Amino acid sequence: MKRILVCPVCKSTDVEYDTAGVTGKYRCKNCGFVGSAVLEMTEGEYKEMIEGEEIEKKAEQEIRGKKRKQDQEEKGEKRDFHF
Repeated sequence: MKRILVCPVCKSTDVEYDTAGVTGKYRCKNCGFVGSAVLEMTEGEYKEMIEGEEIEKKAEQEIRGKKRKQDQEEKGEKRDFHF
């Protein structure tokens, strides 16, 4: 199976050796991260990671939306008591 390098900051796969591998560091062409620690995984593992993050983002958005609605409702109830 083919292994790919993934940026730990932005999750881009556009990662290469910095200075032709002399320093032992990698550079992300997407966000500019330079460091020796990158993620190495199969394409399948990468796809699972990205899909999992998308599911988490959607869940967080739903929670924020419900919280915002609840806050608005509470503010509306408080306003009813102020004449």
